[in-house]
Amino acid sequence: MQERRKSARLRVFKNVKVIVGNSSVIDCFVSNLTSAGARIMISNTTDLPEKLEMTFDGGQTIRRCRIVWRTLNETGIKFCA
Repeated sequence: MQERRKSARLRVFKNVKVIVGNSSVIDCFVSNLTSAGARIMISNTTDLPEKLEMTFDGGQTIRRCRIVWRTLNETGIKFCA
């Protein structure tokens, strides 16, 4: 299979927080990361909106994201500018 990503993936297992709306925070894990996006493992993806935010450092910085694919417990996200 040919790799279609423009940037190399970095395998990680890092705890991150997904922020939905103004008050919902969901703990999840990043399993791989690029400069353009990430694969996150989360208990249930069905209620996640297409656009969300995430933080890698406990809320000090926030990254806007868009979901590009999802399964029941994994989601591929793209970082938005």
